[in-house]
Amino acid sequence: MEAEVVVNFDDIADAFIRANMSGSPAELHGLLCGRVSGGEHLSEDDLVSTVAEFLDAPLERVEDFGDMLPELYQFTYGQICSSGFEFVPLLPDDDFSLNERLASLGEWCQGFLFGLGNSGLSVETELTGDIADALGDLASISHVSAIDDDNEEEDDEVSYTELVEYVRVAVLLIYAELNATEDNSSRTIH
Repeated sequence: MEAEVVVNFDDIADAFIRANMSGSPAELHGLLCGRVSGGEHLSEDDLVSTVAEFLDAPLERVEDFGDMLPELYQFTYGQICSSGFEFVPLLPDDDFSLNERLASLGEWCQGFLFGLGNSGLSVETELTGDIADALGDLASISHVSAIDDDNEEEDDEVSYTELVEYVRVAVLLIYAELNATEDNSSRTIH
């Protein structure tokens, strides 16, 4: 029996450093979540080329991520496709300032929207009102701005936690709706 691989934000950040790559660990995870939510299953070669294109980096540089990239993809795929609602966006922990965590949440949403938009959904794919609303909300969250550090309050932490939970539920809804539709009708993938 294969042990389940668990990946966290710090693992991704460390891989960026080891590969001497710039980019956002949160945005990379968002990208992969968007691709999975759109019904795409990437081979390891496709994964490397997708990430290289996204990061605007040569394939060889992305290969420097080593095992982290396929492990992250399998972890992401397993969480989103799980019937146990295990999915959580990979974001910095509470050791980071609220502004850094907010910025990462915005980057995560940007990556998700980009990934979903490039997942092979056709223009004929019908989005229910719930999905359209969730996508609009994720687009709004992707533009989140910093708060004044001097006025950071406990309410801000609660609001951040609620925002992350909203993103988590929205992604699970989007995945469930798009993939239920996929089972009932064929999709055109370009």
